Amino acid sequence: MSEQQATGGAAPDLAAWSEIIDRIEDAVPPEWTRFARESADTSWMRAMLLLDAHDRLGNPTPTEHVSHTLHHLAMSNQRDGEAKGWEMLHDKRREERRQMLLLIEERGPLVLDGEPLELFHRSILPVAITAPGS
Repeated sequence: MSEQQATGGAAPDLAAWSEIIDRIEDAVPPEWTRFARESADTSWMRAMLLLDAHDRLGNPTPTEHVSHTLHHLAMSNQRDGEAKGWEMLHDKRREERRQMLLLIEERGPLVLDGEPLELFHRSILPVAITAPGS
């Protein structure tokens, strides 16, 4: 019995699932990607992986932490050009992470159905990413 027959709804969009995996692959552990590719036919697994990835991406990356710290160090040592470079790196990485979160929030429901979709809607909390210190 197919997943569509089991839930009585429209079949999940597995092309959207592949898009999600491809776009966030570099931001999640290899184990996440392996599970995502091997378990594409299981709505529950997709839901759990989406929620896990969203949780991981809700926190600053090591690059964001390092670039933010080095920005402040450069500022305190009056190296404005260097500080600007670190700030630009930080902002770029933060925006990339924000885009991945939005992808999960917007496209995630397309790859789920039935109870896993209900779980996703109950569990997902849109994340607002703000600049440090704001």
